[in-house]
Amino acid sequence: MSGESPYDVRLRDIRISLGKMAEYANPEDWRFDLNSHPIFEKLRSNPPRNGRNERINPENLIFVHDGQIYVWDNDAARLLTANLRDVLVQEQAHQCNTLQVLLCINAPVFDVEHIVPSLCGENVLLYGKKGASVLVLPRRHGKHGLFEGGKAQINCRITPIAERLFISNTSLCLLKAAWYPGSENDMHLSMLTSDNYFRLYDITSPLKPVQTHRLGSHATSFALSSSHSTFDAALGEIAITFDYGPPSLVQANTVYRGAGSESFIYPVFILRGNGDIYVLNTSLTDVRYSHTKLLGPLPMHPPAEDNYGMDACSLCCLESQPPVLVVATTSGLLHHCILVAGETDADDDNTSIQSGDTSSIASLGPGDSEFSLYVYETVELTRCPVTVEDFDSDISYPIMLHSDPSSCKRYFCSHSGGVHSVILAWLDKLEKFCSNGGDEEEETIHEVNQDHPCILRHMICTMPSETCAPSPILGVAVIIDQLLGNSLICLTHNRECMSTPLVPIEASTPPPLMSEGRGDEPPVSPLRQANPEPFQKYIKRLLQRNHSNPILKTSSKTQLNLDECFQLLLRATKTLREEYIHKQDTVKEEIEKRVKILKQQKRQQLADLAECQQLKGDISIKAEELAERYSDAEDKQEELLNRVGVVLHTLQSQLPILSEAEQGMRTELESMQNKIEHLKTSLKQVKAKNIYQQKYAEKQQKIKAPPSLSRAQEKQLKSLLKEQTEEIATLISEVQNISIAVGP
Repeated sequence: MSGESPYDVRLRDIRISLGKMAEYANPEDWRFDLNSHPIFEKLRSNPPRNGRNERINPENLIFVHDGQIYVWDNDAARLLTANLRDVLVQEQAHQCNTLQVLLCINAPVFDVEHIVPSLCGENVLLYGKKGASVLVLPRRHGKHGLFEGGKAQINCRITPIAERLFISNTSLCLLKAAWYPGSENDMHLSMLTSDNYFRLYDITSPLKPVQTHRLGSHATSFALSSSHSTFDAALGEIAITFDYGPPSLVQANTVYRGAGSESFIYPVFILRGNGDIYVLNTSLTDVRYSHTKLLGPLPMHPPAEDNYGMDACSLCCLESQPPVLVVATTSGLLHHCILVAGETDADDDNTSIQSGDTSSIASLGPGDSEFSLYVYETVELTRCPVTVEDFDSDISYPIMLHSDPSSCKRYFCSHSGGVHSVILAWLDKLEKFCSNGGDEEEETIHEVNQDHPCILRHMICTMPSETCAPSPILGVAVIIDQLLGNSLICLTHNRECMSTPLVPIEASTPPPLMSEGRGDEPPVSPLRQANPEPFQKYIKRLLQRNHSNPILKTSSKTQLNLDECFQLLLRATKTLREEYIHKQDTVKEEIEKRVKILKQQKRQQLADLAECQQLKGDISIKAEELAERYSDAEDKQEELLNRVGVVLHTLQSQLPILSEAEQGMRTELESMQNKIEHLKTSLKQVKAKNIYQQKYAEKQQKIKAPPSLSRAQEKQLKSLLKEQTEEIATLISEVQNISIAVGP
């Protein structure tokens, strides 16, 4: 079975999973058994190392790719993997849940805090604050498409990235690393370090970067003095994170491709600690972007005195149209910024720096940036359901943003208090407004101006109270599968796995009613004219929850007093009353009101239908009378037309002047007469020649004996004479026919 293609392996897995799903009464019950999966039991079997329980920063040590789950075991420096479709089996779970351990030949010496798969799924990026490495996944073959045919433990090759850089600079920290989306073979990755450098590496030559971009004027200060770097970090002048935006197509000018070809430019949005956002255009194929300009900071509208917070910690770019940048702060604020392209005002503090320039950013002039940011809304996260009055509220915890691969309108936030999901309800109308291109401008602007706040839901809570110890999330992954459904997997601080279903953002459009018709302009009911919004959408909007009760999952050391437990119960009861019961009562009243109106409309329509039936009978009688009158009028019209035709024919025949048709007939007859005379003359000549030839032939016979002819000559002569005879007969026949037609 080693010769099977990945498509055959995937198809066989789907067929096996479809056969096994019958063992569950509810297909979603597999989520309750996921925590007891061997991969998480194996993860909890090793005690955590000292110092890992005191961390407050969220991490990302789990991901799902093509139905396969991967979890990093930091204590044993290994990657655990299993097929998620095997959890559909209930009775033979331990037999079918094949766990594979991917060992590292050259295990990373630093603590891995994030694991990121490549786009094709062949490599895994492992990185922490003190380094980065790339793990090459083994080949999948054999039964069920397992790695190396189903071996329990497999040695994997590890490639350290920029190892010499981190060894020579012990105070250097890796802030973020990601795969470069413009790499054709997924062999390039980008790294942002605390010395204000953005580097691009090729994993085939990991020691030297392919491109190096300087992001600030104090780029070399980190290596020279750690105190100087700390001062810059306190002022927020150091880049802390980045994210890639949607690519743009430009005319390339490279040595390899030649002038005039096209290439993709990938913008990198870089966030500084003081909230400033910069743009760096990058490309691996166009040499013009190997040392490009850093544009920014991008102006933010409306402007704020504190620049929307001086404690930014995370950035995420949602690939919508137009793109939306989400900026998170350690105080729990989320800023949703719309990226707007175009000219900016001269008063904005836009600056740009060259990668190799050492001058200050503030010394450059405005107007170099092509983008600006419009802060549409700001949302505050509630980490703890129970608040304490005397508790110090200045404590801040970082937030990590995760995009949803199933939709660009939703993303997730993981922090020390759990996981939040944020749905941008206003993004649909914004995309519609941008896609119209000026059509129906007033209606679309009115829809965009309506208040559509985002939907914030606290899905998982690991800190019920502010007095509890922080329990950061160790990983968030999204499952998108036809068999397993759409789910969110979270790895908690105590290495327990929690899975919650993801409700689809957009409900499927119901089929059209029979009354709507098939034409371009279906009939509109009076109720639809009074309220153009569909009733299903109206009910859905009423049932929309602004808050939700999160799933409580705390560590075993968390202890709550009776007062905090009572407050937690009151908050949950209040949420259920306001977000569930009260809204359902409101929907019930609206449905009853709708039914009452529909009943009144039905009675009125029945009365109108009876009146229409009576009018239909009267119209039928009137139509019969009109049909008889129409038949009589049609007969009379035909009789009159015939009389008019006879009169016109009589008048035409009595006219002394020939008509055009008669003149044409006369011209044609004259030409025919001329042709007949010419044919008669030709016929006389032919007859005279015939008589002369006959006399000449008789004379020759008398003078000398006929010459002897061969059979071939005799046969040819006969055929020639026969043809001439036929031609003469034809001419005679034509002359006779013309004579008959012309007359004597």
